[in-house]
Amino acid sequence: MSDFLEALRERVIIFDGPMGTSIHASGVTLDDYREQEGNSEVLNFSRPDIIQGIHESFLKVGCDVIETN
Repeated sequence: MSDFLEALRERVIIFDGPMGTSIHASGVTLDDYREQEGNSEVLNFSRPDIIQGIHESFLKVGCDVIETN
């Protein structure tokens, strides 16, 4: 935590991007939601590849912090 606070004192910290929009653009299907349409938490189990890819794309463009899905 102290590393985070120190970095925040020195510069602007960039958080991750639009998770919901990225999920919708990824091509998930209703089956991926396992009968819980709109519950993106389910995708952590049914489509971890998509969630990981989205997080990696945020890091690739320079985000410092990634929040969990």
